[in-house]
Amino acid sequence: METEQPHWRKRLEEAASAVVPGSPAERWLLLGLLLLAGALRLWNLPHIPYTHDEISALLRLRFQSFGDLIAQGVAIDAHPAGTQVFEWAWTGLFGMGEAIVKLPFIVFSVAALFFMYRFAAAWSSPAAALLSIAFIGTIQYSVMYGQIARPYAMGSLACVLLADQLTRAIGGNRVRSWAGAAAAAALCAYTHHFTLLFAALAWLCFLPIAPRGRRRHMLLIGAAALLLYAPHMPITLRQFGYKGVGQWLLPPGPGWLPDYVAWIFEYSIPLAVVVLGLALAGWSRIFRSNGRGTHGPFIPLCLALGLLPLAVGYGYSIWRAPVLQYSVGLFSFPFLVFPLFAGWRTLKPGSLALLMVLIAGTAVHALILVRQHYAIFYRSKYEAAVHGIINASSLPGRLALVDLPAEIPGFYMHHWGVDSATVPYINLRNRSTTYVDSLMKATNASSVFIGASAGAVPAKLARIRSAFPFLAARHDYEEGQTFLLSARPNANGLNDRLHSSTIAPEAVLGEGWKAEVELPVVLGPTGKQGMAPKEWDMTGHEFGMVFERSVYDLGAGGNDILEAAMDVAGAAPESGLKLVMELREGDRTVMYSSSDVQAGPGRSKLIVAVPLADLQGNGQGTRLRVYPWNPGLQYARINSITVDVQAGNPWLYGFFQPLARAPAYP
Repeated sequence: METEQPHWRKRLEEAASAVVPGSPAERWLLLGLLLLAGALRLWNLPHIPYTHDEISALLRLRFQSFGDLIAQGVAIDAHPAGTQVFEWAWTGLFGMGEAIVKLPFIVFSVAALFFMYRFAAAWSSPAAALLSIAFIGTIQYSVMYGQIARPYAMGSLACVLLADQLTRAIGGNRVRSWAGAAAAAALCAYTHHFTLLFAALAWLCFLPIAPRGRRRHMLLIGAAALLLYAPHMPITLRQFGYKGVGQWLLPPGPGWLPDYVAWIFEYSIPLAVVVLGLALAGWSRIFRSNGRGTHGPFIPLCLALGLLPLAVGYGYSIWRAPVLQYSVGLFSFPFLVFPLFAGWRTLKPGSLALLMVLIAGTAVHALILVRQHYAIFYRSKYEAAVHGIINASSLPGRLALVDLPAEIPGFYMHHWGVDSATVPYINLRNRSTTYVDSLMKATNASSVFIGASAGAVPAKLARIRSAFPFLAARHDYEEGQTFLLSARPNANGLNDRLHSSTIAPEAVLGEGWKAEVELPVVLGPTGKQGMAPKEWDMTGHEFGMVFERSVYDLGAGGNDILEAAMDVAGAAPESGLKLVMELREGDRTVMYSSSDVQAGPGRSKLIVAVPLADLQGNGQGTRLRVYPWNPGLQYARINSITVDVQAGNPWLYGFFQPLARAPAYP
């Protein structure tokens, strides 16, 4: 039977008197965990690329004065000033190299683990705290966000520091702990709006826990934190009026929480079994020893600090504006883990070390092999795209195209010291498909490099690939791809088409096509080879031919892209001729898309491209229909229609979704 634990207030008093609670063996185990966590975050530090959010923040640091930074770098953003001000000062002293910028945030991330340990050890036991840190410190959730120079690591540190200082303040009643709690609360407020919410909830939760004689101190630290935060209030009120991520982030659906939990466990069944199995084993010991209630308010406190921020974020996202993301859950996440292992109040050092190795080893295995963190996170689509631009400038006959946020190429060229005047390129972001079509007709290039990030319109890439049909190279990245295309066959001979079906008056290649028998077939103008191609004459016909097959039969799924292209010999502008793509579920249309380039008197190509990644359930269980539509019943002649399935990017959303298969084009 376990030895009886002292009253929880007595435990807090004892913990408050020790800088690092626990036995010497437990302290050594803590040091080992912190070193492991540091190694996971520091691995190949000079080559950890910037994320989009980091680049956006760094572009808002180029100010000479603090006033300009606040007015033009902070007030226009949706985040409080804390992280931006820190980065402005830090980069002003040490520069903007990736390793330099990221290093302090990695330190914040590891330091947060230390304060998590102190908090959990004070309320439960050092053994429970170590098991919690073995899990929290080694999963992708904390490792990845600890490597990003944004508010996440700083906010995580601020939240657990506040919880730690409040714990030590009500336990030891020392002035430095009360002052530390006020400073930590202010740091929360200056770091992120969700950490501000956490600080307010923590104050409300600790107020009734504090001994009656110390509640006056709680009121004082709350007032002190508000006073420290007061200069930022005008900016905060202004920021609450911004749409922010609500412009692109969808409200959470019913599957958000299960997806979030699966992601926390790194989509690893062994990790979930180990963590949940040990949690149940620990709590079974408590119940067998009739030790219920010995934790005092610890479990309700953790559940309140862990669940309430998520609940507020969920409700706000549903009824006001979407704000809930996995990143903001990081601040309260540790407090949902602490109760899992709270049943392990005492363990012999050897047994404790064994369980810690089991948890951390399983988590690191999932981090490296299941989530492939170091393969995916360390490869930047932005760097690859800009490298492609630079390489193309030295190769005659190669056209460099990108579809990226406008600021990205300029950022890297400045960052790498490249003269942008010497590396011409065209950015297709916010350009129409008509512009792309005109560009393809005007260019004399023999090859084209394309670098695209998420947000690129698939139909643009399809039009480029129609003009340069031979794939020489392709590389997939998280939320991005690069392609090297050629106008002529090349030695690589790559093919990323999973399916292709074509119908023309002369032949049908592939299943699923039907054409109206009465649709006239005529001869077009004689070409250079002395042959006249056959054409369908749709004059007076609204519809003519249709392709219909199930998405499953096409072998399409996941992040694959459905493409359809129609070669038009000529059409009257008033015909409104379009190529239509539908996905149907029974009699219900679940997706409808049509070409946006207008056919004219000369030859043209109408293209529709739909990424299955953007559809509910990736389009599975639906039937694909592709057909020409001539609503004006005017003159329109068609040479052929082709339906393709382009192999998708399995790393498209690799940070947050399961990796179904290894990429064919890494």
